[in-house]
Amino acid sequence: MPEVSKATDITVLVSEHESELLRYASRLLRGREEARDAVQEAFIRLVRKLRESNPGTIENPRAWLYRTTRNYCFDYLRSKRVKCEIALEEDPAKFAGTADEPDRETAKTEETAMLRKIINQLEPRDREIIALKLEHRKSYKEIAEIMDLSVSNVGFILHNAMKKIRNRFKEEFPK
Repeated sequence: MPEVSKATDITVLVSEHESELLRYASRLLRGREEARDAVQEAFIRLVRKLRESNPGTIENPRAWLYRTTRNYCFDYLRSKRVKCEIALEEDPAKFAGTADEPDRETAKTEETAMLRKIINQLEPRDREIIALKLEHRKSYKEIAEIMDLSVSNVGFILHNAMKKIRNRFKEEFPK
């Protein structure tokens, strides 16, 4: 991305990534206004970086924006002495499929609520990786860039987190 310094290129990046970054920051900060500030700051930092005398290149602007947004959110939370909690979507209906039978739909909603509860009991890093992978559809490489981890470490953490979720879910809903 050597020539992103043009205003049109920045505008394209904003239109392509702003809404997904807002969703991500909202999960971290639990507030719309704070999330807007975080995303705005990420884009401001991008413009500043591109205006440096020797800006270098940003190979993956999307991952760079996610990581910058993430760092801003964590700095903000540290300044407020708030523990970062990453939650999945609050509305169980968004995860539940449509079912023909009301009993099946109720069971599906209960399972979804339990799944969300289990995920929210995981370590923050595990929850963040799950949210980035499942909700934001990030690749292992993108997650690694965002969280400053190796790709193999992302895979290991995700695998272990999913195993914990599966085991706990089986405890709660034995067949």
